[in-house]
Parts: sequence; C-alpha cells; structure tokens
Amino acid sequence: MKIELRPVDENNREAVLALSVREDQPFVAPNDVSLRQAAETNEKYPGVARPFGIYADDKLVGFCMFAFAPQAEDEDDRYWLWRFMIDQTEQGKGYGQAALAEIVRYFKTNGADRLFLSTEPENERGLHLYHKAGFQETGIIDDDEAVLMRMLKGPNRIVKNFYGVDVDKAMRIKGRKGYGVSIAVMEDDGELSTYCAGSGRYGQDFPVNPDMLFQAGSVSKPMFALTLLRYVDKGLIDLDSDISAVVPEFVKKGPVTFAALLSHTAGYNVHGFPGYPAAHAPLSLEDVLSGKGNTPRIRRIRPYGKQHMYSGGGITLAQLAFERITGTTLRDAFQKEVAEPLGLKRTGFFQPLDEALVGNAAFGWRLAQKEDPAHGYHYYPEHAAAGLWTTPTELVKVGLALSQSYRKGGLLKKKTARRMMTPVMDDYGLCLDVWKSKARQDSVAGHTGENWGFLTSWTFSRKKDVCVAVMYNNVTEAADEAMENIACEIYKNAKEE
Repeated sequence: MKIELRPVDENNREAVLALSVREDQPFVAPNDVSLRQAAETNEKYPGVARPFGIYADDKLVGFCMFAFAPQAEDEDDRYWLWRFMIDQTEQGKGYGQAALAEIVRYFKTNGADRLFLSTEPENERGLHLYHKAGFQETGIIDDDEAVLMRMLKGPNRIVKNFYGVDVDKAMRIKGRKGYGVSIAVMEDDGELSTYCAGSGRYGQDFPVNPDMLFQAGSVSKPMFALTLLRYVDKGLIDLDSDISAVVPEFVKKGPVTFAALLSHTAGYNVHGFPGYPAAHAPLSLEDVLSGKGNTPRIRRIRPYGKQHMYSGGGITLAQLAFERITGTTLRDAFQKEVAEPLGLKRTGFFQPLDEALVGNAAFGWRLAQKEDPAHGYHYYPEHAAAGLWTTPTELVKVGLALSQSYRKGGLLKKKTARRMMTPVMDDYGLCLDVWKSKARQDSVAGHTGENWGFLTSWTFSRKKDVCVAVMYNNVTEAADEAMENIACEIYKNAKEE
C-alpha cells in the first residue's frame, strides 16, 4: 500500500471531520477539537501545528497532527506527534503501523532527531502500536498521560531529561530490578508533571508509578505540624501555652510549648528513629518515650529555648500532647483536617500500613530479602516524627496549599502559615526548613526525610505555586547528595519555565 500525508485544507477538511474511532477507544480527541486547537496554536506560533489527513492508496483513512517547532529552546518541545487516529471502518488493515512509519519518515526528512508522543497509560492498544513502531516510555507522566519517545538519529535509546536533569544517571537507576525513583513537579501555571523510573522493590520487575506509596521519613513532621496548626486556627490549641501538665510523666521541669517542640528548641534528645520490622508488636507513644523500644527514654539534655537541636523525640512528645488534648489520633486528625480538604487519597499516617495499600507500595532498600518478603519496610509507632506514607504527586499538593496559605491564607490562616514558615533558629520554622538558596533564587521552604530504606526531598516556593517532591527507595550518602542536587536543579528549572 502507498501511505501519504496530505495537509488538511478546504478540500479535505469535511472528510477529515467525518472520521471517528470506535466507542471503546475514548483516548483520541475528536478531530474537530484537534483542528480548532491547531488554529489556536498557529495564531500564536505560526506553522507549529501541522494537521494531516492519512491516505492509503488515495483513500482517506485517518488523521494526524504534529507539533513542529525546531527553534524551541527546549529540545524536548520541538517534535511531537500530537494526534493520531485511524477511522473505525479502516482499522485492522495495517494502516496504523504503516502510517506511523510514514510519520517517522516525515520527521526524519525534516531534520528531527527525536519524536515524542503521549497517551493515557490505560490505552493498551495504542501503546502496543507505538511500541511496535519503536517508541519507548520515558517514565514521564504529563497531564495524566504517559510520554513516549523514539530516537530518529543514532541508537534508539531513551534520553532521560526531566526538567533538564538526567535523573537515571544521577540516581543510578539501573534497569527494571534495581532501586526506583518517583518525582512530581507543580509549576506556577498549575501543570503537574511526574517522572518514574526503576523498580519500587529491589530485585523485582516492579515499575515505579506515580501512585506508588513511599515512606516519607521526617517529611512526616511538617504534616504533623500542619495538622496541629489547623487546631490552632480553630482556637483549640495555643502554640505558646505550657503543656507540661498534659505530659507530666515526661517533663520534670517546665515550661514546654508546642512552639518550642516544633522548632526543635526545647532541648530534647533522640535525633531520629530506626523503626521496627513490619511484623513487630504495636508500641504506644508512651512506650517509645519511656525507652521501652529501641531508642532511649526522652529527656531534656540542653537548656530550653537556647539552641536548635533536631529532636524526633521532642516531636513524638508533641504528638502525645496533641492526641491527649484533642482526644483523637494523629492519623484521624490528619485525614479530617488535611487529607480531605486537599483531596489526598494516598497520604496518611498508615502505621502499620493497611494491607489493602501494600500492593502498590514501594519497599525500602532490600528489606523484603533481609526481613520480610511481604512487607519490605519498617513499622514506625512514632507517627509524627517518621510515620507518613505518601506519593510525590500528593506532596506537591500540600506544598502548593502551604504556599498559598503563606501568601493569602487558605488551608491555614495567613498569620498561622507565616509563623510556620518564619525561622526560629538556624533557618528552621515550625517543622520546616526555611531558607534562601542561591540555586533556587527565592525564599523557599521544605523538608527532607530518611527512613530505613527511603529518602525524600520536598521543596516549595513561598512566592509562587512551584513545588518539587522526590522519593527514592534506598539510602546511601551518595544517593542523598544526588537527590538534593537534582531536586534543586529541577526546582530552579520549573520556577523559570
């Protein structure tokens, strides 16, 4: 058969509009929508949108539309197959594969070195067709669509470039059975982009996906603080009141306030927590604070209010006081005060992790091989300090909500959000790092996290709707440094776009 691409014009426009796909193929936009979008694009950027009819032996059988912008600064924005469809009466005749070959030839002839397209991850038929034509997943999810690419010059291998960063190289992602990374970026225009690579479970072919749960480590702390501050806004908690009488068995001499505990200036010991094997018997907060677990008893070891000394123990003491004052668990309070208002479906203090959630949860390091094949992660009774499970896509929603609260009020009152994000000592506010970074070039807030086998980096702007979250299922010094570097670079590039 002879396949030919003919520009859509007044001679064939009505025939192109009459083309359609089957009802069980909801992934393709109607051609009238595509042609309208082409006209709108070409008004702003003449010649970028290029719609074509697909002809087989002079018979119109389909439609495609390209984005052709060789002058675009970002090379990943230059060449895209925006639309592709074969009419429902012409499917099953080999036109799709032949047309894709002609489309690839068109781009090669016109100087393109790579070609991108995107489709819903559920579009199994489309993905099968694109895979046969040499397209491969990049790991990027953009506007809920999987981005695929085919190299047109040189070997057909994926060039990993997410916001200008070769993530796989930086994080040492090797194949489909090593460690895995999940990234989400919220830009100032409200666009959410994600990147996933590697395996969520070391040694298994278990591809990371945007909805996969990771442990967030100390990023749990700002989520606890946010929950508590919702009660401050309701007038139910006073940050500056002495809470010694609420937790008398752990405070020999007051005062102790939530403000001091959340800013790590109360002088308490126990920097962090190693967690326990997933099958460990449950421990209460009182057990942990009394030293009945695998960490020492909580006690004050530095003068109150005189220095910043990071203390997961102090945060755990704050959680106990919070639960006694409110009469509710942190898990339930977070669900009501944060998750529900923000529409978070996969973020919570799930300790132990609900069995219904294990199926799409990452395992940390090699804990499945070393401890428990069915539960490759640790149990953390210290919910506020280290017990959060979440996804990067939902972390960026929280970052956006905090940024907006800081600027104009929202989930938190403006005054409350500003107190949370105002440094108390050493560029640290209430469970948030707050600093000016030369690389980020604006006033940002965020937190890092490390649990047994998991790393997290979470950063957002206080001035713009920009947030970056990176999660990884291994802990090494090199990985920690690499994560901070790529998070910084991605943030900078997202802010400038």
